[in-house]
Amino acid sequence: MFNDRDLGILGGGALLAVLCLFLPFPFVGKIVVGFFVLILFMVLALLRLGPDRVPPEIWLKRRIRYGLDVRKYVNQREPSSVHMGAAPQARSSTPAPSASVQFQPLDLAWAEVGVYPLLTAFLAVVAVYFSVWLARGGADQLAIWFK
Repeated sequence: MFNDRDLGILGGGALLAVLCLFLPFPFVGKIVVGFFVLILFMVLALLRLGPDRVPPEIWLKRRIRYGLDVRKYVNQREPSSVHMGAAPQARSSTPAPSASVQFQPLDLAWAEVGVYPLLTAFLAVVAVYFSVWLARGGADQLAIWFK
């Protein structure tokens, strides 16, 4: 199903989205910022990078480790036959491989995480925002509709 990493990221995003209620914005601004934070954390929980589809922190750790590793360069070439006293041979006409652009695969792990934890976090944040709206006078606005 899902692992603790994904659940932790979703829970942290939901908590930060609820804490956006303390921002000094109008209520609509708080909703926009809170849901942006929640969606950002949901994408982070689902995100898989690299050719073997690993979470971003593992992918970043590998990139940093590869970037800091010492490279083993070989500065020697194949011995040419000119220096050995033989006649120069014609080179083969196979073209050298050109530098191709390789894109890093990007995937969202829908099958691994599933939609239920995402919906649970989303509905929990919606319930908290709805409760705050009711406490700030939303009940009076709803009463107008039910008259």
